[in-house]
Amino acid sequence: MSNNMKNNQKLTGYASIDKPQNIGFTFFERHPLIPNINIYNTIKLLSVFYRNEIAIDCLDLNVNYQTVLDDAITISLALKELGVGSGDIIAVSMPNLYQAVATFFACNRIGAVTTFLNSFASTQEINYYLNLFESPIFINYNKSSEENNDTKKNTRVKHIITLDKKNINTINMYNDYHITNNQTTIDFNSLGSIAKFQKTKFERFHSSKENAVILFTSGTTGNPKPVVLTNKNILASGIYLKNSSHIQNNVDKKTLVCVPFTYPYGFGTSTLMTLLSNKTAILAPNISKDTISYYLKKNPNIIFGSPALLEIIMKNIPPNQNLSSVSTFISGGDFLTPSNSERGKKFFEKHGAHVKIGNGSGNAETVSCGTNPVGIDIKPETAGKVLVGTDIMIVDPNTMEEKKYNEEGLLCVSGKHVFKEYYKAADLTKEVKFKRNGKEYFKTGTMGFIDQQGYFTLTGRQSRFYIMSTLNKVYCDHIQNIISQLDCVQDCAIVKVPDDDKLFVNKAYIVINKKIEKNDIESYIIDLLNKPLISKNGDILQLKDYEIPTYFEFVEFLPRKAGTEKIDYTLLEQDAIEKLPNNKKMVLKIT
Repeated sequence: MSNNMKNNQKLTGYASIDKPQNIGFTFFERHPLIPNINIYNTIKLLSVFYRNEIAIDCLDLNVNYQTVLDDAITISLALKELGVGSGDIIAVSMPNLYQAVATFFACNRIGAVTTFLNSFASTQEINYYLNLFESPIFINYNKSSEENNDTKKNTRVKHIITLDKKNINTINMYNDYHITNNQTTIDFNSLGSIAKFQKTKFERFHSSKENAVILFTSGTTGNPKPVVLTNKNILASGIYLKNSSHIQNNVDKKTLVCVPFTYPYGFGTSTLMTLLSNKTAILAPNISKDTISYYLKKNPNIIFGSPALLEIIMKNIPPNQNLSSVSTFISGGDFLTPSNSERGKKFFEKHGAHVKIGNGSGNAETVSCGTNPVGIDIKPETAGKVLVGTDIMIVDPNTMEEKKYNEEGLLCVSGKHVFKEYYKAADLTKEVKFKRNGKEYFKTGTMGFIDQQGYFTLTGRQSRFYIMSTLNKVYCDHIQNIISQLDCVQDCAIVKVPDDDKLFVNKAYIVINKKIEKNDIESYIIDLLNKPLISKNGDILQLKDYEIPTYFEFVEFLPRKAGTEKIDYTLLEQDAIEKLPNNKKMVLKIT
C-alpha cells in the first residue's frame, strides 16, 4: 500500500486498528527488523567508520568508541577470570560514570547481565538486591571498608570491585593486583592485571533474546520492581525511536545524560540510544544547581531532562552563558506543562538558543520509550507521538473495553521493546500483560487519550511523585506506605512542597496511634525511618535520605473528598504550601 493510500484511508475510530502513528511512514519503518545480535556487537559494527570519535564525555574523561570497546574486552576478561559466566547478574552501584558504561558492555560481551543499583541506597537495600540476584560480583564506587565488609558478611558475593574516588578520571586498569589480609576488595583499576590471566580471548555468539540488563521501575507502589530487558528489547526501542524521529547518525552531536543509570530513562534511553545513534553522551554523575553550568559548557545539542532539570537550568545559569549549542530539550519522567515549556523557550532564546521543547513518555517496562517528541510538530499539551512500528490501545481500566480517539483510558502498548518479565515475579508479570487480536499488550499504568494523528495526551498516573534537583524521582505513595507501617502511626498522607535548593521536598501529615505515648514523636519517627523495616510479608523497607519527610504535622484526621474515602491530597498540598517555611507544628484545621 502506498503512503498516499495510507494517508487517505478511512479511520475506524480505534487506534489499535488505524495505527495513526504509522501514517506516512514506509513499510520497513512500520515493520522494522530487529537484528539477532547483542548490544556490544551492535555498537562494534555500527562504529566501524568512526572509532576515533568521542563516545563518552564524563568529567575530565573523553573516551572514543575504540577505547570503549577495548576497555569492555579488558573488563570482560577480568570478569571471566573471576568466574563470571553467561547469565550471571553483575550488580553495579555508582553514579553516572564512564566505568559503569564500560562495565555494561563488558558484561554484555560475555552474556552476563548488568543491574544498576541506586548509588544513594543504604547498605541493607544493596545487600537485599545482591541476594535477590545472587550476584557473584559487586562493582561499586567509593565504598568504605566497613560497608564492603558488611556486604561480604551478609551476601554470597564472591568478589567486590571498588572504583576509588581519585580514579574516576583515569582509565588505566593495569595497577598491580593484590589482596592483603586487611583488604577484601579489588581495585577497579587493577582489572587489567587480572585480565592477563584469562586465556579465552574470544566471545561466543549471543542472540538478541538473551537478557541484557535489569533496571528498575521508580517505585510507584512498594519497592521498585526489577525489570528484565533483553538485547532485543533495547535494540527495538532504539529502532522505533530512530524511525519515529528520523534522527540522523551524526558523530558531531552530543546529548546530556542527567538521570541516574538505575532508571531506564538514564541508561536505556539517554545513554544507549545516544551510542546507537553514533553521538557523544555527556554523563553528569553529580548534577546540581552548582554543577549545571559546567555541564552545559560542554555544549550538548540534545538534553534528556525533566521539568526539575529545566527549573535548575533557568535558576542557575549565569545571564551571560551561551547556550546556542542546545537544539532539543526532551522532558521525561514527569510532564512539562505548556506554560513552563514556553518559559523554557524564552529562557534559552535569551541565551542564544532556539530550542524545541517536548514531552516524551515511557515506562521501565518499555525501556522508557512509549512516545516520541523529536522530529515531529511539537504539541506541548501532549506527550508526543506514539512510536512508529508499535501497537497501542486505550482501554477502560475496569472493563478492558477499547476506547475511541480522544476518549480517556489506560494506555496499553505492544511491541518488541516490551520487557521480558519482572525478576522472579511471574504472577506480577502475568498481571500487567494481556493478549488481544494475536498481540501481547502491556498495561502501562498511564492514563490518557490518543488523537487521530497519533499524539498521546497524558492525563494522569497511578501514583503521585515529584523530581528533585538531583533528578531522583520520589513517590509520595511509596513513602506513605512505609510510614503507615510504623506501630505509632494510625494514618498518613504525604504531599510535596517547594524547596529553594532541592526544588521539592515532602511533608507528612500523620494521625498518631493513641496507644503510643512519646514525648517527641517526630524525632522518634525520624529515628525509625533511618533504620530498615521488615514488612508483614518479609520485605526489607527503608527510605532513602532524600525520601524522609522534611516537615511533619500531626493531625486528628485526614481530609477526604466528599462522597469518597479518598484522601484530599489537593487540600493537603495547599495547606502545606501555606504553612511554609517553619510553622510545621501547626494543627491542620479542616472544616
